[in-house]
Amino acid sequence: MSSPNASSSVLPPSTEEEEVDVIIRTFMQEQARNQGQRGRRNSVVDNIFRGEGQHLQETSSSPANADVGRQLAVIAVQLDEHFYHEETAQNIEVLERHPNNRSSNLGRIIQGVFQHGITAGHVMSLLIFGYRYINYLVNKGIDGAEGVCREIMSSIISYIRQYVITWIKSIGGWNGFLDEVKQYVKEQVEKLNNQITQQNLFVGFLVVVTAVNLGALYYRYK
Repeated sequence: MSSPNASSSVLPPSTEEEEVDVIIRTFMQEQARNQGQRGRRNSVVDNIFRGEGQHLQETSSSPANADVGRQLAVIAVQLDEHFYHEETAQNIEVLERHPNNRSSNLGRIIQGVFQHGITAGHVMSLLIFGYRYINYLVNKGIDGAEGVCREIMSSIISYIRQYVITWIKSIGGWNGFLDEVKQYVKEQVEKLNNQITQQNLFVGFLVVVTAVNLGALYYRYK
């Protein structure tokens, strides 16, 4: 019996693994492209996010996967700006307090994102955090930034493959996930609008009370 050659011992990624890789890397590439439009594009960041993703996008049997990644990236801009920015910054600060323990601390943060279960909001939080952290490390210019950032990308992709993909399949696959994200954003916007309305009502109430009190003082000392 002849021994197998090297190429036969390497198994190609499954369709499911390929979908995860394409969608997440496309998401990250699109985020980098958006940042580039603001004048902060970095070729190292592009290379990290591309990885094997460029090859996968060209050979994938479902080009729609890349489109899902792009749509998620568009939504992520609003989520990051209005809902996740402060939380993400805090997580990055925690990791950078102990740079020698990035790998183990990163694992804790990823697990912490899902400590109350898997939701569309939690998955988006992880993806946004991943992009922001990688971009932060590259811009900071740490030694071996590209290798560190590739490890972060691999950790995020691996976690989603192992622990999140089953949930995504249960809600109708990535298109179902995209619908869940859109619904989540709608709910968050409604909550924000309600908070703004309540704050405006409260401010209006204070203005009325102040006016009444000033009027009473005026007539009292007139």
